[in-house]
Amino acid sequence: MGTGTARRTTTLLLAVGIVVITYLTGPIAPAARAADTGNAAPQTGRIVDADPVAFTPHVMDGAVYAMARVGDMVLVGGTFTRVRNAGSSTDIARVNLFAFNAFTGQVSTSFVPNPNDRVYTLAPAADGTSVYVGGAFTSVRSGGASVSVSRLYEADVATGTRIATFQPGTINGQVRDLSVTGNRLWVAGKFTHLQGRPSAALGTLNATTGARDPYYTGVIAGVHNGGITNVQKIATDPANSRLVLVGNFNTVNGVRRHQLAVLDIGGPSMALANYYTTQYESACSSSFETYMTDVEFSPDGSFFIVSTTGAYGGSASVAGTSGCDLVARYESAATGTNVRPTWVAYTGGDTTWDTEVTADVVYVGGHMRWQNNPTRGDAAGQGAVSRPGIGALDVANGMPYSWNPTRTLGVGVKDMVATPEGLFVGSDTDVFANETHRKVAFVPLSSGATLPVRQVATLPATIYRVASGGSQLVSVGFDGTTATVPTDAPNGTGWGTTVGAFMVNGDLYTAYANGTLTRRTFDGTTYGAPVTINAADQLVPQSDWHNGDVPNLTSLFYDRGWIYFTKAGSSQLFRRGFEIESGVVGQQLYTFPSVTGASYSGMRGAFVADGKLWFAGTNGSLTRADWTPTGAVAGTATPIAPSGSGWASRALFPFQARP
Repeated sequence: MGTGTARRTTTLLLAVGIVVITYLTGPIAPAARAADTGNAAPQTGRIVDADPVAFTPHVMDGAVYAMARVGDMVLVGGTFTRVRNAGSSTDIARVNLFAFNAFTGQVSTSFVPNPNDRVYTLAPAADGTSVYVGGAFTSVRSGGASVSVSRLYEADVATGTRIATFQPGTINGQVRDLSVTGNRLWVAGKFTHLQGRPSAALGTLNATTGARDPYYTGVIAGVHNGGITNVQKIATDPANSRLVLVGNFNTVNGVRRHQLAVLDIGGPSMALANYYTTQYESACSSSFETYMTDVEFSPDGSFFIVSTTGAYGGSASVAGTSGCDLVARYESAATGTNVRPTWVAYTGGDTTWDTEVTADVVYVGGHMRWQNNPTRGDAAGQGAVSRPGIGALDVANGMPYSWNPTRTLGVGVKDMVATPEGLFVGSDTDVFANETHRKVAFVPLSSGATLPVRQVATLPATIYRVASGGSQLVSVGFDGTTATVPTDAPNGTGWGTTVGAFMVNGDLYTAYANGTLTRRTFDGTTYGAPVTINAADQLVPQSDWHNGDVPNLTSLFYDRGWIYFTKAGSSQLFRRGFEIESGVVGQQLYTFPSVTGASYSGMRGAFVADGKLWFAGTNGSLTRADWTPTGAVAGTATPIAPSGSGWASRALFPFQARP
């Protein structure tokens, strides 16, 4: 379907059991909105449609670098000279900045600032009616006349006029990013002075008047690989208590913070946070003065996402320690001088320019060809899945969802904006989901999909197990202390070659000695038809998993987006991401050592429930330990059942019904 063609979406309304057909060629109904100063809409439990609406305008040349939603209007900045309404053949002169209605797509006739150079960033003001514009420009149109500005100004979205009360003065270099916290405007970029005073790469202004705000007192210095000290992107959490900056620098206030730093900004004075990661000390390609491309907080502020360019990282990507061509999650509450990412997601040597983070999805845009691809550069490796130019990752594990609209690559997506209605995407190319959408596309939320519910196991529960060396599935009731007498359960197609199993949302996942993993429904009595889990085998067979891991399993369990397992001959706990929505098994392999009280070499069956790890030993004992996503907590092991209690299992899992 090309632009202007009727777009039909079928949405199943499960609550009432009817099917509704909607046509999205025309306007969509707006929802009530409060002033938004930049944080993404949560879109909880949902992912947007892969098919864009037909009403967005076209950018006929150049590229889009920035987008923002203010009220019912979407602002678009970049390098271009002409735009066009959907369904029209008439070009409209708009230079580097324009606005269109978020619900009809019609280009504003009154917002015509025409900055004389590139627009890099747009930040909604707190009043809900104006926008801060930053870039490389030195003049804009306002009230029918050209007005001199210095790379930053505030514009009224309805009229396009410059807000004269905001006077930011002279900035001697490009403004690359902006963020509003209260009545404070953070300004980041490639400059050395704000209003004639030293303030390399970052500074603060009064958001109303533009006067210099003395709150920011930091000194950013050094470079990664030549060029000038600069900050490419900043992100502030929803509580306005923390700011993360990424770019071409080495120190903040004389303390090493190579390419990434975290500031505490919630108090009366700014402070450098005790937060550092060595991930971005990787050299990466010498073509880049910095390879940092974006940083975004989650809607609740509990974590932030960082993306990079930089080329393939080789063996360091396999190990998960490379900062090159990466998307990574960091927990906001972490501290220390060697903070490790919760997960890493490599593309195989392709750039991710932009991320947009909702409650459940990390939307990634760039010119990447694959996701789940840490083992090959510029080619699909084991586990790689095709996601040309745009993709969606699970916030829990970095695994790709099945969402795959595709787009023509070009340089790539440079900005995305998640709103209560969907996702706006800006880039430098013209084809999105095999349709013509020149530089701008919008994919709606209402016709998207509901994501799987994130259940965690609790006790008491029915526990199923197959004894080590056995073939009969049995069930017991278990409350965390005592178990009922085992009862034979229906065996289905048999358990004699099983090496592990777990349940998620009413589906039983079973691993076999031949290296396969299957999924089928299971209600405690009836088994559904098996489906082989092979989404990550479609381009290159995932032999490390199928041949190296599965046949050697001694325990297998699942917790919140991750497959955990132990293997014969190893004292480590292994972890791979597993996306139940798409069936993609992670190629990135994480390992954790045995700890006091929990020897993984002797584990024969395990599961997580109530935030604890329950594991069986080779001697038939059952033990409980405190649990974290990186394994059992040392020194917390508590015996539950003694040796000879019969808990040693080839499969051990709690029943989990459909939510």
